[in-house]
Amino acid sequence: MKGLIGKKVGMTQVFNDEGNLVPVTVVDVNTCQVVGKRTPEKDKYSAVTLGFGEIREKSLNKAKLGFFKKSGAQLRRHLKEFRVSPEEAAGFNVGDAVKADLFAKGQLVDVTGVTKGRGFQGVMKRWKFKGSQTATRGTHEYRRHPGAIGQRKTPGRVYPNKKLPGHYGVEQVTTQNLTLVDVDVEKGLLLIKGTVAGHNDGIVIIRPSIKVALREQHKAARTK
Repeated sequence: MKGLIGKKVGMTQVFNDEGNLVPVTVVDVNTCQVVGKRTPEKDKYSAVTLGFGEIREKSLNKAKLGFFKKSGAQLRRHLKEFRVSPEEAAGFNVGDAVKADLFAKGQLVDVTGVTKGRGFQGVMKRWKFKGSQTATRGTHEYRRHPGAIGQRKTPGRVYPNKKLPGHYGVEQVTTQNLTLVDVDVEKGLLLIKGTVAGHNDGIVIIRPSIKVALREQHKAARTK
């Protein structure tokens, strides 16, 4: 399996083996379950669909309810498809629980989440602008403004993607190479060093580090 779906519980701190205090994000992966499979014969590719979080039948639309009834899996609130090899997919059956022991203590992982929404913000908070003017020489009501944004007569317009005030947050962010400080299989918890994007109770995706996998592939290619 290439990853798990989890819920961000919050942050705490633990002591590592060296006695150092480490801030960690607690992620609950307790209800991950295989709810579907893709096969090369039928779907032209191989994948496993995971479900996470309990939900009542009346809260599902007809499309999702039909999917669960066809597969015979338990109802789940969140779904995520992970591409795997046909050999790896053969080791999973619909209804199998996928637990936290998929990862190991000390492993590097990539965590994907949706950042907190900050509403409409100015350029100083949204883009970390310094400000267009200093607080001296009689400047009034212009210290947090973006400054000039045009190009005079030519081309006489504002370029697309110009950094301006606007909606800030609610973006999908992947933080790479985070260390798994501890794995609690009984409680279904992952303790990840550092911060993870999103608010408490937000849904996150935990995958093995892609950079570590690519590094191993290059090392294997050089040894051949």
